[in-house]
Amino acid sequence: MENLIKIDKSAIVSEGKALLAAGAKFVTAVCNDLDAEMEVTYFFSSNRGTEMKGLRCTVAKGEEVPSLTGETLAVVLIENELQELFGLKVKGIAIDYGGHMLLAHDSPTTPMLKEKKAEPKGEQN
Repeated sequence: MENLIKIDKSAIVSEGKALLAAGAKFVTAVCNDLDAEMEVTYFFSSNRGTEMKGLRCTVAKGEEVPSLTGETLAVVLIENELQELFGLKVKGIAIDYGGHMLLAHDSPTTPMLKEKKAEPKGEQN
């Protein structure tokens, strides 16, 4: 992607805030399981939707990333989704569904991780 900016996780909030202040709109975020690390990319649209910019950071599995919900609540659903499906630890998320926004209590935990076999969360009958 031409407009992809690789940043340290400590710059997620400041870089996201700068894009939002410049008029960009948050679009979505994605997570890639890179075995020992997670690659997280936040996407922003600007210029009336004709330009897209991505902020990408790589963190070790189990390492926290700061939430952008202090800057825009538009990220709250995707940050919860990344927590549930990938086990990404998001620090300071404004509304945390505790792993049950999408997944039921008896659903597999972090089903999108490559190396982890999906296991039920709840009691087995």
